[in-house]
Amino acid sequence: MRNFSFIFSLSAFIVTMYFLITDFPTLDSSEGIIYLSMVIVLLLICITGVIINRPALPRRPYSMR
Repeated sequence: MRNFSFIFSLSAFIVTMYFLITDFPTLDSSEGIIYLSMVIVLLLICITGVIINRPALPRRPYSMR
């Protein structure tokens, strides 16, 4: 389940970045500012999901040399 959440968060981040780059809003109107702020919040949620669900890297124990 954790791997699914990681993959889903990563794919949502990529799709959101794609739409932000291809359909960048005009910041002259309040609708553009609201749209941009909603996209930024969505990106922050995706980043949080990626950080929380990232796969644990195997760690080597320290040797007693």
